[in-house]
Amino acid sequence: MFRIKETIDLMMAISKYIETALAIHAAASAITALTPTPKDDTIVRRIYKVIETLALVIGKAKMR
Repeated sequence: MFRIKETIDLMMAISKYIETALAIHAAASAITALTPTPKDDTIVRRIYKVIETLALVIGKAKMR
């Protein structure tokens, strides 16, 4: 009986991490879809690349 409670607690913790990762992905996708790609600002470009990575923006989905 004790192992069942531990297993349930572990599954709840894992689901919270997955939920957080999906929320970050959704927010990053929205940001990359709504903002133009920065051309000249190096700091913003680096931040934008991180956001694109979190949003899993690859290939033809990238704005040029």
